[in-house]
Amino acid sequence: MKFFQICADKQKNQAVLWLCGMHFCWGMATSMIFSLLPVFIVDELGGNSKSFGALEGAVIFLSFMAKLFAGFIMDIFKRKLPMLKVGTIVTICSKALLACAPNVLFVFFSKSLDRFAKGLRQAPSDTILAELSEKKGYAYSLRYTTNISGFLIGSIVTSTIVAMIGKDFRLIFSLAVVPTIVALYILMTKIKYDDALQYKQKAKHKWDIRDVKNMPTSYWHFMIFISLLMFNRFSEGFITLRAKEVIPDQVGNFPLFMGLYELCAISIAVLVGRISDRIDKRKLMLLGVCLLIIADIFGTFANNMATIVCIYIFAGLHIGMTQGLIGSIIAKLAPENLVGTAFAIFYGVEGLVLLISNNIAGFSSDIAKTLSIQCSSAPFICGSIFSIVAVGYVTFWLHRENKLRI
Repeated sequence: MKFFQICADKQKNQAVLWLCGMHFCWGMATSMIFSLLPVFIVDELGGNSKSFGALEGAVIFLSFMAKLFAGFIMDIFKRKLPMLKVGTIVTICSKALLACAPNVLFVFFSKSLDRFAKGLRQAPSDTILAELSEKKGYAYSLRYTTNISGFLIGSIVTSTIVAMIGKDFRLIFSLAVVPTIVALYILMTKIKYDDALQYKQKAKHKWDIRDVKNMPTSYWHFMIFISLLMFNRFSEGFITLRAKEVIPDQVGNFPLFMGLYELCAISIAVLVGRISDRIDKRKLMLLGVCLLIIADIFGTFANNMATIVCIYIFAGLHIGMTQGLIGSIIAKLAPENLVGTAFAIFYGVEGLVLLISNNIAGFSSDIAKTLSIQCSSAPFICGSIFSIVAVGYVTFWLHRENKLRI
């Protein structure tokens, strides 16, 4: 238990660990659907890369708008648990609806509901973690590790089902409801958290939109950097579509490839979280972006299974290295009474950029197809350009604020 010691208070430590357990369940449920959804849309429902890109962009944008809404509402009404409960219940309903989807439009509705629910639960979850944890870099990395571990287990379960009974998409999507029910049980019975107590010391700070001007300059530098990075963080489903174009006879192994992606993320996340509490997190972010550029290079020139596997490996290392850092940087830069608002602004910016980036990925694939080249390589070419610019900006930021320690 000492290995998982995130804060001195035992009750807070247990709450953080149970919260991580909920993220494990959510990750498992999402993986059971996500690893096969692109193939389900294209093969069973007759969709294409363009419709998949538009779907991913729209639902991700909706998710982040929900997070933005939730972040502001938390700081205004000083309540987080009710929103976390509603988001968890709606998640259960959305997974069940997706299993019944008769066409792409219904998938859009179901996944939109699912991403909206994720937005409602993610914002309070991030804020609760910021309030309860002392070692924020470690806490956010541990949270991400448990979430991605859920993805890994979900991928293994999905691959096993496919090997045993074939690509029964609807059965797999139905089984994805089970982990979300477990998450609700944990929330209702295990999470000990008092909204009123946590906000008691902040009672004198009444929320005002004008307080946004109190965000430090370093926070806005980070928002610019993260915007550039997110243009290359389009849906991992485009990796699946790239794999389908290069190795179409290996569709049954795609969940295992996603499992490798998740295993790479798990292998590095907690280590990076521990290191990030000792050195400047921006330097680790810089290294993480370089890993994504390597993934883009493999994505551009992939021509066999080995190069496809390399995309998953380097993309997984990137996400494992950076995802926990993002949350911990925001939690550290935000004023104490504006943590929810700081996350809300981040969610809004990220959602808007991901809406654009997923549509760019989809449209670039169509343009590449008209030019008679491998259309699934186009998103990786576009994404690498934005990542190179992001590297330049974070280098500039480090030079400009070289005395800052995040």
